Parts: sequence; C-alpha cells; structure tokens
Amino acid sequence: MTTPVPPGAAATPGNAASTAGHAGPTAGTAGRPPAYRLLDRAGLVSALVVAALLAGAPLLHRYDFGASPAFLVVGLVLGLPHGAVDHLVPAWLSVRARPPFARLALPLAYAAVAAGVLAVFRAAPDLALLGFLAVSVVHFGAADEAFHAERDHRPVRYTGSGVLAHGGPPVVLPLLLRPDAVDPLLAAVAPGVPALLTTEIRLTAALCLLVAIGVTLRRGVRAGRLRSAVEPVLLVALFAAVPPALAIGAYFAGWHSLRHVARLLHADPANHADLTAGRLSPPLRRFARRAALPTLAASVFLAALVGRPEQPVDALPTTIAVLAALTLPHAAVVAWMDRRTFTGSPAPGGDAPARGVRRGPFLYRRR
Repeated sequence: MTTPVPPGAAATPGNAASTAGHAGPTAGTAGRPPAYRLLDRAGLVSALVVAALLAGAPLLHRYDFGASPAFLVVGLVLGLPHGAVDHLVPAWLSVRARPPFARLALPLAYAAVAAGVLAVFRAAPDLALLGFLAVSVVHFGAADEAFHAERDHRPVRYTGSGVLAHGGPPVVLPLLLRPDAVDPLLAAVAPGVPALLTTEIRLTAALCLLVAIGVTLRRGVRAGRLRSAVEPVLLVALFAAVPPALAIGAYFAGWHSLRHVARLLHADPANHADLTAGRLSPPLRRFARRAALPTLAASVFLAALVGRPEQPVDALPTTIAVLAALTLPHAAVVAWMDRRTFTGSPAPGGDAPARGVRRGPFLYRRR
C-alpha cells in the first residue's frame, strides 16, 4: 500500500500507474473512502425529493396545489446559501497564500457583475431574462456533470449533450408543457419574452433536449454509469408531472443547491478529517457559519427591494432579477473551480493523480 501524496507535494510518475485502477468509474462505493459517501448521500437525497414529488403528483393536481408562484420564490430563496461561500473557493484550491487585496478582489468583482446584471434587467428585461434562461441551462447541466464526475472519481469534463440533457429539463420543459402557467410568470419579469419564445422555438429546444437525453443515456449505459445516465429521465418526469412553480423551486433547493453544497463540503480542506471519519455535522455547521452572513446580506437586500412601503414591488420579478444577478458570477466561479481541479480522492491503496498538485483532501490543482 502506497502513501498518499501530502498537501502541496507534486505527484510522481509512479503514482500515475497506481492511480489508474482507482480513479475510474469502476471504483465502487464499497471501496470508496468514507468522505465520498457524502456525495452518494446527496445524490440519493436529491433523487428522493424528486421521487416524493412524483408520487404525490396526482394529489397535487387534484387539489390544485403547487401552482402558486410562492413555491418558486421559496425554493429560490432556500437555494441561496449554495453560492454564499464562492469567495472562499479560490483559497481552497490555491497552492500559494493569497494576499489581502487578492482576497478582496473576488467579492468586489462578484458584486460588480451582479450590479451589472441588475442594471441590464432594468434597461432590457427581455434580453436579460432570455440570457438568464440560457445561462441556467448551461449552469445546471454543468453542475450535474461535475457532481457525477467527482462522485465517480473522474476528471470533470463537460459534454454538450450531457450539459443539455441535465440542464435542459428545468428550463425547456416548463416552457413547452406548461405555457399557461409559465408564460404569466415570464411576463411578470419581462413582458415581451413569452411572445419571443414562439411555439417553433420551444419545439426545437424540446427536440434538441430529447436527442441530448438519448445520447447521454446511451453513453452512460455503455460506460457503466447508469444512475447518472437515467437522471435526465427522472427530471423529465418531474417537470412533466408536477406543477412548474413547485417543480422548479424543489429542483433548485433540493437538487441543484443540495448537490453543490455537498461538493463544497467535500472541497473544503478543513472538513477532511471529519468527512474521513464519517462525521457530517461539523462540516455542515462550518458551512452554515461561513454561508450565514452572505446569505443574510442577499436576503436583506431582496427584502429591502420587495418591502419598500413607498413603492411596493412584486416579489417574483424582483427575486428572479436578484437570482440572475447572483447566478452569473456564481456560474463563473463554479466553472473556474471545475477547470482548475482534477477530482478524485485516492482510493484505499491508491495515490494522487499524476497530473496535478494536491491541494486539500479531495481536489487537485492543475500544474
């Protein structure tokens, strides 16, 4: 049994050979380091959330429950913490110490981009909302691709079909299947968007989505990664069977955000000992402390915009605009994180990947 590469040490060519048998998709959960079970649990919980909604779908429709925009707003607000520690990610993945001005640069840039997006929503709401929908497809799909890769001990590599297959259902299907419920929500944010999204555009997007799902399912079955491959089918069922406001809110909070929080817990070097020992409560408390202030700031800002007594504002378009403003810099940070790292912790008896420098317990920085 070889010794894992210590933090900051360069991996040797000999490590590559011993890693080859452990970093691929054949590494099962039985021999997986205990810390990786966190990702398995996150995937299972998110799937159970969807399964529960599907099981209750007949009752939801019978009692007309889940169609209120309040479900969408609540889900979006509950998902806010998953981006609240973006400013800490570079320090987790950086080999060198970052000077104070560098630590301030990301929050300032983050705020500047968010302010710019809010300005675009005020000046050109139709363009801003269409852009937000497109970014959401890419961000949701890339997030699932990265989650699967890290869970399976594989490098993060996006594929166009995989990104569309995983990120398309939350955006494309409500537009196609529930225009009567979705178009008023879109019109509340940007009045011209429902007319711009013609029937032909929606059908074309749905056709591309179905092709991408077919390609992803076929590729996943061939690679032996069935549970990842069938997830787009599960999401299609969710957005076909559950009222769109509830479906989108539950997906954002109980699928997308939950999985990203699991990745963040996994990435934080401070959590290594706890996760390796199977302790989840200390990492969760640590994340909650770090995410509390940014989440509170975003919530207070949103409440201030909505609750001005002299000029009442509709909560839905304001929430969507604030979420879009935070999504663009958040998506950029997550994409940087995926490109910067090689996922895959050494399995028992294995070493660190040869193509990187180890940083923290689970993530590897490009050399």
